[in-house]
Amino acid sequence: MTRIEVTLFARNPTSIFMALIFPTALLMLQGFVIPGTDSMIEDAGPDFAGLRVIDLFVPIALTVAMASVSLTNFPSAICGYRETGVLRRLGATPVGAHRVLLAQLTVSAVTLTAGAAVAIATAVLLLGATTPSNLFLVCLAFLLGTVQLLAFGAVIAARIRSGQAANGLGVLLFTGSMFTAGVWTPGPMMPEMLRLISGYTPLGAASQALTAAWYGQPMPWLQVAVLVGYAGLFALVAARIFRWK
Repeated sequence: MTRIEVTLFARNPTSIFMALIFPTALLMLQGFVIPGTDSMIEDAGPDFAGLRVIDLFVPIALTVAMASVSLTNFPSAICGYRETGVLRRLGATPVGAHRVLLAQLTVSAVTLTAGAAVAIATAVLLLGATTPSNLFLVCLAFLLGTVQLLAFGAVIAARIRSGQAANGLGVLLFTGSMFTAGVWTPGPMMPEMLRLISGYTPLGAASQALTAAWYGQPMPWLQVAVLVGYAGLFALVAARIFRWK
């Protein structure tokens, strides 16, 4: 089943773009097109002294990679199966419809990780970005962010009847959430109140946890707690309201 999902992903240009190209393309746009991103950071505190503005966008690109797949590709695929009756038919076979969900979750997790890896490699090679100060903590934050955003995507996929509608809602939520992730203004450069509020949102918590880990700050316990809380909440809601047909 996973092999079939990989084949379907490889045949879908939109899914490939959102997973493997969009996070890096957005980062390159910020690095080479938007003025001022190559300048040194001012008034962001001693933890970010000596860094350029573009350096702050690298952890944000990882958040974008997680969200672009979790909120668009994943729910649209599941709802597309519901729309065409695939989930209902598989539910009546020994294979079981749950295997489609597991296969799609696996493909989504792998492709968003690949998209993040492409973004990091491009940032280091073309933008001269710094590498993570605490790789273990970066991986932990990335894992928690991935779990809670895929659970968020499962909530989107739980009831919507068509793949197109799920994709539309996912894109809407993704676009709005990029603000709290720091795509327009990185977390350390946000006004204090806005940064605090963003830290309690799914993408904001993931972005701030990754930024703290990337630049060697203490364990971001608040953001970790928010990520774990959202993961549990979204998973519970998705399990309660999910419909196979």
